[in-house]
Order: sequence, then C-alpha cells, then structure tokens
Amino acid sequence: MIRDTSGQDVQLRAVPAWKKPRNLKTGAVVALAAAFLVWGVNAWHSTSSVDGTLSLAEVNVAQVKRGDLVRDLVVQGKVVAANSPTLFSPAQGIVKFAVKAGDSVKQGQLLADVDSPQLANQLAQEQAKFNKLAVELQRQKIQAKRQQLENRQKADLAKVDLTAAERELRRAKISIDKKIISQLDFEKASDDLARAKLEYRQAEQNAELQKESLAFDTKTLELQVSQQKLQVAELQRKVNELQILSPVDGTVGSLSVAQRSAVAPNTALMTVVDLSSFELEAAVPENYADDLGLAMAVEIDLSGKKLPGEITAISPEVINNQVVARVRFTDGQPDKLRQNLRLTARILLENRSDVMLVKRGAFIDQSGGRYAWKLNGEQQAVRVPIQIGALGLNQVEIVSGLKEGDRIITSATDELKNAQLVALK
Repeated sequence: MIRDTSGQDVQLRAVPAWKKPRNLKTGAVVALAAAFLVWGVNAWHSTSSVDGTLSLAEVNVAQVKRGDLVRDLVVQGKVVAANSPTLFSPAQGIVKFAVKAGDSVKQGQLLADVDSPQLANQLAQEQAKFNKLAVELQRQKIQAKRQQLENRQKADLAKVDLTAAERELRRAKISIDKKIISQLDFEKASDDLARAKLEYRQAEQNAELQKESLAFDTKTLELQVSQQKLQVAELQRKVNELQILSPVDGTVGSLSVAQRSAVAPNTALMTVVDLSSFELEAAVPENYADDLGLAMAVEIDLSGKKLPGEITAISPEVINNQVVARVRFTDGQPDKLRQNLRLTARILLENRSDVMLVKRGAFIDQSGGRYAWKLNGEQQAVRVPIQIGALGLNQVEIVSGLKEGDRIITSATDELKNAQLVALK
C-alpha cells in the first residue's frame, strides 16, 4: 500500500485581517495622524485669541505678598572734617611758620608768627599818648584842687569882710543914737555892709562854678584817657594775634603761602583739621531733595560694618543735579577714618507697615508702573493696569490692580509692546 503525505502536513488557522503586520503599520500611521490633527486643532483654539507667546524661562516672575516696606535711598559720600578752620593773617607783615603741613598740633600751640613792624610802632605811639594823657589827668586833678582852694580862700575872706561890716554897722547904730557920728557916716557903714554881703555871695557862687568847671575838665581828660586806653588795648590785641595759635587739636591741613612771605591783612595762611569730628558729605539726586529732612536716620557702610547716623544739614542749592547732605555718626565716631574716604550710605526715607509688596523689576521703568503682566495659571499672562506707591531698594508697593498671591512678570517685556494676552511656553 502506497503511503501518502498526510502525516507530514500541518493544519494552519486563518489569521484575522487586523492582526496582519501590514495592516498594523497602516493603522498606527492613521492613529498618529488623527492624534496630531486633534492636537493641532486644540493648539489653534488656544492661540487663536492671544497676541503673542512668551517663554517662562526667559522672564522673571514674582508673587505679590504683604509686608513692611522700607523706602530708602543708597548714595555715595566722602568723609570730611566737621571742623576745619582756616587761619588768616591779622595784619600786614612777614609770616614765619612754626609747623609744616601734616604736623599734629594741640590746641593753643604756636603755628605761625607774623612780624609787623608797622603795627608794633603804632602800638608804641598809642601807648606813649596814653601815658601823656594820664600825666595830664593827674596834673589837672592837682590844678583843680589848687583852684578850689583859692576859691575857698576868696570866699572865706569875703565872709570875714562881711563880719567886719556887720560889726561896723552895729557900732555906727550906737554912735548915731548917741549923736557921736553923722548920718553920713552911718549910711557909709550901711553901704559897706551891703557891699560885703554882695562880695561874699559872689565869692560863694564863683567857688561853686569853678568847682563844676574843674570837675568837667577833669572828666573830659578822664574820658580821653579811657578812650586812649581802649585804643591801646585794641592794638595790643592785634599784636598778640600776630602769634597764630591752633584753635583745636588736630592736624595742619595745608599751608596757603610760603615760609617768610609778605602777606596782606586777612590773607589765608593755613587750615587746621579737627580729627576728632568727622562727618559724611553725601550727594543726593535732586529728585529726592524734597524727601530729605533733618535728623533723618542713615545707615553708613564702613568696610561691611553698618554704622548709625543722622542728617544734620542739607544744602539749599542744587549743584550738578545733586543736593549735598551732611551726615553725623550718632553712635560715636569710628576709628581709622580719613579725610575724603569714600563710603556708601543708606538713607531711610520712609517705613510703611502691612502693605502689598512685589519684587522691584524692570516692569516699573517699562510702563512707568502703570501696567503689569499677571499670570493666569501656567499658560497665559494678561496685561492689567496697576497703581504703585512707595519704591524701596528691592521692593515696590502695590496700591491697586493686584491682590495678595498674584504672580506677575517683573522683567522687561519690550517685545510684547501693547499686547493684552500672551501664551506662555
């Protein structure tokens, strides 16, 4: 019997059409195309209403929160001596310095001497005139005493004559009663008494007038002596000021003229710097001038150390768009300060509590603080109007337009210009 091949055959089952590899590849391509079509439709719907796109990786975002805002101003300044008097020549002469620039001096120490022969000669003349007037005053006093004595003698002699005339009249009355003398002799005695009274009264009056006149002459000389004494004292003061002494403990700053130079009156000779009293001279932009005030707190940075200070003076004029303010160290003057040392100061203009704040950024300069880009989730940002208040060093106050928790773009977005809604990538 001939054997067939049925034992070698294997029965195969029919494969469904969807399991065929060729059909699987075709289905995958179709599904991918459909998904891309759906994504494109959604993307078109999401971007069809926006004015542009912006990448979050290229901008800075900050959140609005509540806190305390310190409105301050950072300025540059230099250390200057609060007390640096300039010394002047009191008279014309030759100046001779006893110190050099940079020397340390003590208060009352001799710094320079001005040789003025003219002033010394004038003092000698006025002193001689004073001595002359003093001698004349003494002579006048002696003369006044002598004149008063002579007047007193005349008055006394007139009184003696008056007494004799009274006695002679009494004798004449007795004699006329006894018919011893004539009526003519009696009348003569009466006339002599009247003349004696008149002479005595005139002598007394003359003595009083002479006394007043002598007193007036003496007083006049006394006033002249007093005036001359003041003149001598003034010249003596000027001569004493020819020796120029240091008014403070410090250092000789600079010499304005050379050694043994001829100087005129009121010529600047040198400056003395008081090293125990330094202040900071800070230049403040003129747009902050109205915000400055006396006794305003200042924080001074000295080699990383914060030192307290306060404003003691504000310049009344603007120079090079700046106002100069003087700052005093309130917690004692630190060591190792030098003239013209450059320092940074932080002026505390204002302190506001519990206000809405956001980090300061370029968006303030871009729109003048009138608009900001507020994030709506992670996909969009909308341009909203805002109102800002006080500006701090790192933060800015938000008055209206935003609420606590909002996030805004703080960096510049010049490419968006006047866009209202942007998509975020």
